[in-house]
Formats: sequence, structure tokens, C-alpha cells
Amino acid sequence: MYPWQIFYLVAVAALAGYVLLRSPEGATGKIMTFMLNWLAPYTSITIAFVAIFQQGFLPALPFFALAAFCFITFLKRSTNATAKESMTKS
Repeated sequence: MYPWQIFYLVAVAALAGYVLLRSPEGATGKIMTFMLNWLAPYTSITIAFVAIFQQGFLPALPFFALAAFCFITFLKRSTNATAKESMTKS
């Protein structure tokens, strides 16, 4: 695995851990949620496919796992938050 790939995994894992532990609100929270809902998973999938073609399937597994974790955890979390907001408004 290349050093930049390891750096990416560590950076996204640190951001995910921060958001899970602190749950930032406001504009910063929205930006971080957007990054973890959409940018991190799609970037991870892209890096995984590049890793498959250049390095084989085994180095691509952590990126597929990270993408799945971000999609499942943060997208579900943001849709639950949206549903709760709409229930409180009505």
C-alpha cells in the first residue's frame, strides 16, 4: 500500500471518530457530515478500484470497508436526524 493511501485511511478514520464522539453542530457539522456522507465514500471507492488495478484486491479491501462504514453509519445517522427534524416541525 502506498503512503498516501495509508494517510487517507488515517485521516478519514480520524474525522469519522471525531464526528462520532463530538457530533459537531452548525455549519462545521454540516460540512463534516457532507464529507462523511458523500466525499469520503466515493473517494474511497475510487481509490479502491485504482488499488485493484495497480496492486491487487487485498490492498483495496480497507477502502471498500471504509466506504461501507461511512455510507451505513453517517448516511443513516443524517436521515434519522432529518426525519426527527421533520417530525418536530409538524
